[in-house]
Amino acid sequence: MKEITRAMLHIYKPYSDLDWLNYKIVKKDLTFHHIVKRVDGGRKEISNGALLMDFAHNYLHIIEDRDKHIYDLLNKEFMIINRQLHEPDIEQREAIEFMLQDFEYHNADELNSKGKILIKEKYLRRWY
Repeated sequence: MKEITRAMLHIYKPYSDLDWLNYKIVKKDLTFHHIVKRVDGGRKEISNGALLMDFAHNYLHIIEDRDKHIYDLLNKEFMIINRQLHEPDIEQREAIEFMLQDFEYHNADELNSKGKILIKEKYLRRWY
């Protein structure tokens, strides 16, 4: 686990054992998501990060490719969570869940570039 991810775990203390997209945390698979991308000037610092499981991080970038609006809304929610210096509260988790379900509803039958189902079963296994 990278030092910045370890520092974020110490600050945000996820008592719920969930990452910021509502997936169960396995510490060895936890990643740092740049809220503002590096290519857009975003730095790799705590104030620009979100704690996501590796596969959830991949899923977030699938969402970015397919629905930039939902991706941007999720990142706005991450910014708010980041500023409060504690894990997402129940209302934030519900808002994130709503955004994910909206994406899944509108992309349920979509295929990826290899002809496989876009929304894998593991993406649907959240705490909700």
